[in-house]
Amino acid sequence: MTVLPTAEQIFSGLPDALLIIDADHKIVKVNPVAEDFFGRSAKNLIDEKVTSQIQFADQRLESALVDKHANIAARWVPVFLRGRAAGLVNVDIRGLAADHRWRIVSIAPLPADGPIIEHRQLEQDQFSVRAPEVLGHEIKNPLAAISGAAQLLERSLDEAQKLLTHMIKGEVERIAKLLDRMQSLSTKQPSKVEAANVHSLIDHARESIEAAQHADLKIHGQFDPSLPDVLVDPDAMMQILTNLLSNAVDATKHLEHPEIQVITRYSFGAAISVHHSDQMVRLPVEIIIRDNGPGIPTELEQDIFSPFVSTKPDGQGLGLALVRKLIGDMNGRIKYERSDDDHTQFILYLPIAARG
Repeated sequence: MTVLPTAEQIFSGLPDALLIIDADHKIVKVNPVAEDFFGRSAKNLIDEKVTSQIQFADQRLESALVDKHANIAARWVPVFLRGRAAGLVNVDIRGLAADHRWRIVSIAPLPADGPIIEHRQLEQDQFSVRAPEVLGHEIKNPLAAISGAAQLLERSLDEAQKLLTHMIKGEVERIAKLLDRMQSLSTKQPSKVEAANVHSLIDHARESIEAAQHADLKIHGQFDPSLPDVLVDPDAMMQILTNLLSNAVDATKHLEHPEIQVITRYSFGAAISVHHSDQMVRLPVEIIIRDNGPGIPTELEQDIFSPFVSTKPDGQGLGLALVRKLIGDMNGRIKYERSDDDHTQFILYLPIAARG
């Protein structure tokens, strides 16, 4: 006679992380996979509000966690465990057919180097700033007049009063530079891509940053020498790498033992879909820039690539927005995450050049 497994054995043996939620949105049961996924024992998860343990960037999923009538499934969604980014998952939230007072949340973690599929047009629409195309000319003309007037006024002032005209000219120059950077975000011209050795670009950027800093600064590399050439705009890549490395320097400059590292590796399966096309662009080359600085505050993680979002008191919030636009123009991708050892990581995904 065949002995069938019990419901408990089946629940415990399923490969996805499973949570059973009661009418008060509290966790009442978890399987071993869920314990591993959350990094907490069943004892520490049970009776906790589900929303205190897991969060989603998508508001529909957030709402579904506390809606007893919600049935929803989503694929490749960012997940947060107790406020900290924990990668991408497939998730399914359902009421139990036998008794709708209970719901089950099924979570399937996805590999960090798995497929990355996005629509380019959505990315452009979200991160492009179109206002400077219209306002740049109108603002720059008055700025030039203000600067000219300050120079004329300066001739008739004593040295103490000239400090005010210096301040006016300095502020005019700062605003003009800000407009230039904003306009570069809205530019839609395609990148002039070509085959390039990714390690040569990294070395050039690293040497530039190290030369500009104090002699003690050392950016360490961990490279895969077998990587093929990438298809990029070399000038844009230099701007991207320099920006990310400069941010890492700023984040670690007050630490007693700063750590900045650049890692290259091959990623299997990463790809991006091109809008209005069935074409898939594979992104197998990864560049990881990591540091042991404090990282991005949790409340800003979802918006860090948006214009005017900055963690620096004097930051304009355009650097990472420009980085994302530049990498996107080359059919690449960038993401931010916290590593397992609590380091800040920016990961660039790049296409490879066709072999001759």
